Amino acid sequence: MQPIRESFNISDWEDDKQFLRCWRHQDCGACLVEDGCSWCPFSWTCTSNTYSIPLLAPAYDDKICPHWAERWEIRTRPLGCQVSTITTLTGAVSIASTLIIVGIIFFAFWLIRKMRELRRWRREWARERALRRELRAARLGRRVVFRAERSEEDPLLGI
Repeated sequence: MQPIRESFNISDWEDDKQFLRCWRHQDCGACLVEDGCSWCPFSWTCTSNTYSIPLLAPAYDDKICPHWAERWEIRTRPLGCQVSTITTLTGAVSIASTLIIVGIIFFAFWLIRKMRELRRWRREWARERALRRELRAARLGRRVVFRAERSEEDPLLGI
């Protein structure tokens, strides 16, 4: 009799109570009203789900539903009988990835605009530097060659 007493403990009894409390429900609505229960739609069973985030229970326990193929189709309390875990995760991942892609595109446009502004400022700085050089040369008495007087050897598109 002693080995039998040692094999059963309070936590097993609590798990059995939770299991029996969930297992007696035969439809999704009644199952999800019960605290700590989730609905497996293919096997029509109400199973115990005591995870802190019931929606992610299939990630922690691959035997959350009686049939292995329906574990990601489990219905949980916050979303109701019409929304499965896989549907929720698919929606969340697609929304998040869309926002990330839109953010990357906006960042790329912003970066291109900043690079163009920097290039324009570099041209302005180069013009200003050339003008200062020409003015310094004029002060020293050298001949100043303005852009209009330059020869044909100067590049057309260069600075």
